[in-house]
Amino acid sequence: MKKFVVNVKNVQKVYGKKGENQSHALKGLSFSIQEGEFVGIMGPSGSGKTTLLNVISTLDTATNGTVEIDGKDITKMKQSDLTDFRSQKLGFIFQDFNLLENLTIYENIALPLSLQGVSSGKIGPKVEKVAGGLGISAILGKYPSEVSGGQKQRTAAARAIVHEPAIILADEPTGALDSKNATSLLRSMENLNEKQGVSILMVTHDAFSASYCRRILFIRDGGLYKEIHRSGTREAFYKEILDALADIGTQSARGGS
Repeated sequence: MKKFVVNVKNVQKVYGKKGENQSHALKGLSFSIQEGEFVGIMGPSGSGKTTLLNVISTLDTATNGTVEIDGKDITKMKQSDLTDFRSQKLGFIFQDFNLLENLTIYENIALPLSLQGVSSGKIGPKVEKVAGGLGISAILGKYPSEVSGGQKQRTAAARAIVHEPAIILADEPTGALDSKNATSLLRSMENLNEKQGVSILMVTHDAFSASYCRRILFIRDGGLYKEIHRSGTREAFYKEILDALADIGTQSARGGS
């Protein structure tokens, strides 16, 4: 039986002090992600999806509720422990790559392992394995300024998985890519999920990107509005996502729930 890598229970996030004009970004949100799932989060601007990702990634703290990752409740952990937990259990893929320009592609990928004190003899095979899986073995000796945007993003993906985290958190990973490179990255992420069982949680506004997921959680006004599962082809799922987004847009325009 698969375990839950993420378990969010009744999470609330309130900005502002009591007695002042408070903003409720998350309103009692609950959901779980099983090991090996590829889950997308979608919703209108201001729906709370970025806040949710920040809470799960330990970059922000929940006002109420619990967030368990790989069996650990991060809402009860000290800041010093959270830093270690983040580096060991979480992998990140950002829209703007966040690569270090003065390091080679190899060194960028190896960075999480180096920070954990892994010996150089063990780092090499791990880097070469993930680079091979993402088709970037030929550029390991180059610097970020010498490779394409798509290669940079696959480098970021390799860095995110090289230390075998419990889950990868991807924030609009295709946002800075053209359609060809975006498709290449999404196929790579799909392959990581299906062939290697990597768990992925991706925030995206793009229905095409979301169609590579196996399940989509739609967030609206800080709560879970609906979720859909991919049961047929990716093309059919893409149409389902578009319909769901249109439904949310209609409800928002009406001010209904």
